[in-house]
Amino acid sequence: MLKSIYLLLLLLLIAPTAVFSQKSYDGIILGTIIDAETQSPVEDAVIEILNTGNKTTTDSTGNFFFQNLKYDSYLIKISGTGYDPLIKSDLIVYASKPLELIIKLNSKGIITDQIDVEANYFQKSSDVNISSLNLDFEEIRRAPGATEDISRMIQTIPGVSIGNDQRNDIIVRGGSPAENLILIDGIEIPNINHFGTDGSTSGAIGFINVKFIQETGILTGGFPTTFGDKLSSVIDINFREGSKKKFYSDINLSIAGFGGIFEGPLSEKGSYLFSVRRSYLELIKNSIRLTSVPNYWDFNLKADYEISPKDKITLIGLLGLDKIDFSEESAENNPYGNSQDDQKTFAAGINYKKLFKKGFIQTVLSDSYTDNYIVQIDGQTALIKFENKANNNEIILKSDLNYQLSSNLSLNTGIGGKYAGIKNYLFLKGDTNAAGFVFDTINADSKFNAVKLFGHANLTSKFLKDRLVVNTGVRLDYFDYIRLKTYFSPRIGASYKITPVTSLNAAAGIYYQSPEYIWLSSHPDNKNLNSIRSDHYILGLDHFFSGDLKATVELFYKNYKDYPVWKDIPTYILIDGGTEFGPNIVGEAVSAGTGYVKGIDVSLQKKLSSQKGLYGIINYSYINTGFTALTGGEKPGAFDPGHQFTLIAGYQFSSGWLAGLKFKYSGGRPYTPLDYDASKRVNREVYATDDFNSARYPYYMRIDMRVDKKFDFSKASLVCYIELQNLLTGKIFILITGMKITKNPGRFISGLFFL
Repeated sequence: MLKSIYLLLLLLLIAPTAVFSQKSYDGIILGTIIDAETQSPVEDAVIEILNTGNKTTTDSTGNFFFQNLKYDSYLIKISGTGYDPLIKSDLIVYASKPLELIIKLNSKGIITDQIDVEANYFQKSSDVNISSLNLDFEEIRRAPGATEDISRMIQTIPGVSIGNDQRNDIIVRGGSPAENLILIDGIEIPNINHFGTDGSTSGAIGFINVKFIQETGILTGGFPTTFGDKLSSVIDINFREGSKKKFYSDINLSIAGFGGIFEGPLSEKGSYLFSVRRSYLELIKNSIRLTSVPNYWDFNLKADYEISPKDKITLIGLLGLDKIDFSEESAENNPYGNSQDDQKTFAAGINYKKLFKKGFIQTVLSDSYTDNYIVQIDGQTALIKFENKANNNEIILKSDLNYQLSSNLSLNTGIGGKYAGIKNYLFLKGDTNAAGFVFDTINADSKFNAVKLFGHANLTSKFLKDRLVVNTGVRLDYFDYIRLKTYFSPRIGASYKITPVTSLNAAAGIYYQSPEYIWLSSHPDNKNLNSIRSDHYILGLDHFFSGDLKATVELFYKNYKDYPVWKDIPTYILIDGGTEFGPNIVGEAVSAGTGYVKGIDVSLQKKLSSQKGLYGIINYSYINTGFTALTGGEKPGAFDPGHQFTLIAGYQFSSGWLAGLKFKYSGGRPYTPLDYDASKRVNREVYATDDFNSARYPYYMRIDMRVDKKFDFSKASLVCYIELQNLLTGKIFILITGMKITKNPGRFISGLFFL
């Protein structure tokens, strides 16, 4: 069997080389250069493809165009009067379609003769001072172990922990996975995962098609007042636009599912980008030893239309359909009886952007809707242990103004509101939960409407010839359903260039997050909860060893108060929830939890700076937490891994081959140990709840490897990769996949094997 697999692998990777080894020069790169602050096109910017001699300038609309290129990997340098020059790497030109780019330039800072800062590969917005990281599409696609899933890639960045290997939990600097704000082109998305956890941003597998992603910005603390109602992080995803020239298709197979992407023009002023994907796990159920098969569909859509050169409308649509049914399993293999999980997640929004001379106005109207039905039935007694019917709808209208007051002053301000319609039936039989805590039966049938209002303003000031950048802002949030309704959040951040290649950065601020709707639904007295407060204090240092090599060190401290505590479980604070399958539930709760998270993040990031060479990132984090509930004194939080170390390293070969490796180490998470004497007396597990989180699991460690090979034909491209996951377990997972993209409806060549 193994010999057959290896032979098929060899044929898959070598045979196309013999048949389609011809070189072609029909590759195209085109794009638009815009001002990062005003979003206006940058005219007469110089675009140079490094190491080729190809050079051009942008026209009056900021557009540029290159043709007759080899199907290869490229770097381009963008320079414009009054702007910091920038280098974009990892630009892969395929035979199947042109590479289309939208690139933002920051206004000019200082330069030096010591290191070519003009050739900087790293970029961040002027209103962000600290704790930020940008990822391009190619960095996400090729990451070992990420299975082309944005959440899995984010799990590898500094300060981010995971719950377990089976989930897409994003745990930022010791906070709950409920504390993340997710945006796609300015539209809020409650969860981007199949089988999502209600009251959290977690789930099993992402439903964002990675090939839609142009770039992703991640803020892990100290973020500006533009972002609110979340405590720990912002994940700001920008989708690319579809082709405005021709119709293209991409039929593909990956671990996420089988499906296709279709794109093309909408008249002469717009484009669409659409994908559909379905799981195929039922076909390989026996190979991966699943007791029941999770089935899911997902749909992604982006459409844009340019009303005029200064007016543009963008439509975003997402739909995830998920289902698990245990009823078909035999009784001896099925402890869940007729348990079911049937979830529907929908999000859509319209983004209207209006440009003017010194800025732009962006107005977003969006709607997110979840319809979940989860029932867990005891296979022995046929009694319902847990049942949840949840219909949550949130409509958001917000408008932001970005205005350049002068060359040294920029203002971002905005207002908005949310209308929520919540219907939630929740039954949980009184028992001892998975963490070992005893609780009474929850039987709540709740229906309510709620309104949230917010306003914010942030002033970006530049001093000393841009060596010092200061952001000062305030935010006001109002939530009519809870007892204390209005919250005021001042924030400040600063970056000072000690030298042209070394910056000292700092941020401090107050952050509030309203209680989750499922917490408010589970008991009528929970409307007396307060919004949770977290105070951020962060100090960091950035240093460029070269334009493509950056080191960052950050010290952080977060202070929490008013975190909900379940009254039935007085030692348990809800920051420890959100990583379970099923909703992040609570019974009657009070805002009595307090705590802190402190630690350090160290990272060294190397960008790919040539058509072949080394790239990667090394991260080290230390996280220490302490939380106090109603009783029990200070205890470590559940997401306190201690030491973490991650290495991602890759090499791009000139022949089209690419190899990557990921190594991750994490200290053991805290847990509550068993009370063995009490367990023996009642003949079941009883936990020592007085010793909450006093023990730790063993450390976690894994290695993933990946090899890619790209083939280009006259009008199509084939990308094959092999991924070996979690090599240290002794159970190796090998994924061999390829996709053939054509100018007509595509075809694919692929295989999937498990060892």
